Amino acid sequence: MKIILTKDYEKLGNAGDIVNVKDGFATNFLIPNNIALFATRGNINQMEIVKKSLVKKEVKNIEDAKQVVSLLTDLKLTFTVNSSPEGKLYGSITNKDIAEKILEERKVDIDKKKIELAEHIKEVGEYDVEVRLYKDVKAEIKIVVVSEDIIVENKDQGTEESQGTEESQGNEESQGNDNIDSENK
Repeated sequence: MKIILTKDYEKLGNAGDIVNVKDGFATNFLIPNNIALFATRGNINQMEIVKKSLVKKEVKNIEDAKQVVSLLTDLKLTFTVNSSPEGKLYGSITNKDIAEKILEERKVDIDKKKIELAEHIKEVGEYDVEVRLYKDVKAEIKIVVVSEDIIVENKDQGTEESQGTEESQGNEESQGNDNIDSENK
């Protein structure tokens, strides 16, 4: 069955293309989901007009994607996570985690589906991840996964010092309270 795509569909083609598909795929999926229309003379003429406006939108989308690429160049995301002594993570870092971190650091909202990870990150180390922003427009970002154990040791040392200063302040306060109590008597 010949159909005209009204939207870009990755496995078939771009909007406005006339393609042959199986009847069931067209009538049960593509047409009800407004991805395609039957290829009649009227629909073909209408899609030629629509295709001209889609070219303008295409140029705008590519420009927008290139602006986002400029924001993401030289981006290095650091994740501090719990891990075993061998460097295995307790859990994993997913596309969603990376998208949230990009939003936090660069204020750019990226769909998690556009971040291309072969599989979730499950070990400490450095990784290069590709972000597919629009058809041929891609950005490369660096992910650094660091074990939290190193930082915990530093925090423990810092808290011991701060506890010592709190105790001395607490003793001074209690002495001050004794003076107040004696004045009240």
